Amino acid sequence: MSSPIRRKVAVCALFRNSAAYIDYFRAVMTAQARDHIELAFSLVEGDSTDDSHARLQAWAAADSRVTLSKVDVEPVADFADRVRKWAMLGNVAVEQALATDCTHVLWCESDLVLPFDLLDQLLAEPADIVAPAIFLGTLFYDTWGFRGLDGARFNNEAPYHREFRHHARVPLSSVGSCVLFRRELFDQGVRFRGSYDDGLLVGVCRDAAALGFQTYMDSRIAIVHPTSLWKRQQYTLGAVDVQCFRPENNDLLARAAQRVVSDVRITIGSVDMSGDHPVFAPVHDIMRAHLADTPFAVRLRLASERDKQYALILSDIPAPRVLP
Repeated sequence: MSSPIRRKVAVCALFRNSAAYIDYFRAVMTAQARDHIELAFSLVEGDSTDDSHARLQAWAAADSRVTLSKVDVEPVADFADRVRKWAMLGNVAVEQALATDCTHVLWCESDLVLPFDLLDQLLAEPADIVAPAIFLGTLFYDTWGFRGLDGARFNNEAPYHREFRHHARVPLSSVGSCVLFRRELFDQGVRFRGSYDDGLLVGVCRDAAALGFQTYMDSRIAIVHPTSLWKRQQYTLGAVDVQCFRPENNDLLARAAQRVVSDVRITIGSVDMSGDHPVFAPVHDIMRAHLADTPFAVRLRLASERDKQYALILSDIPAPRVLP
């Protein structure tokens, strides 16, 4: 029987306030090595307020396979700026990976629970781009990154997507969270793009597809995002702003804002949400109670990425312009 083809995988990961799980990540990733799988590590840390960087420095000092960069990006102005800076950090990690003689690049979020033979499984069959299925409890976790060939995003609840199949390698338009790439697509210039809907890992997969590379999810392999760590990533309400277009509504909006501040405790997983999302129903109830039949709007923005806070913007609706 012939021996497995030898591969070298450069593991790319970003870290921020990650001290609680760096030791686990190091253990589970270094355990991926096999006689036919050589490893390199491309790590980027920034803006941590814990001892993440010191822990990563200790790893790098003890392991010559590790390349570590510190890149701080705060302050983050808004959600679009956050996405642009995330893409920049991703590209720093990719460039470090390409400086090795790797055959593959594994992009992996640093807070996932992984099997110790993840790479062995992902490399078992040739693929340009392949990702395991990823769950948060019984829910499908990465509903932004995983998209069918029709471009539609996965859903949290089963059956997740009409193209989802159990125990199969499923062609998709994009995947996310933990993805194994052939080096060649990066050698041909594919990089992270800093736009949300069609950038980041979705953009990498789409740009690779334009060059002829194919993307798969292998649902025979499953990884997990721990619920406790996911909760730490959520955003809490940090501020309530008022935007008034009609002077007669100024006091009404101010009182509504005070009520939201005192009564509302809504935690969300992403600031890429509409203010009309059902989770904000209590805010809408308060607005209706104060503004009666006056039309209003609820929007949100990123308040602080460092503190994981969002802000709500409460406004009335401008009066329609009267044309002469």
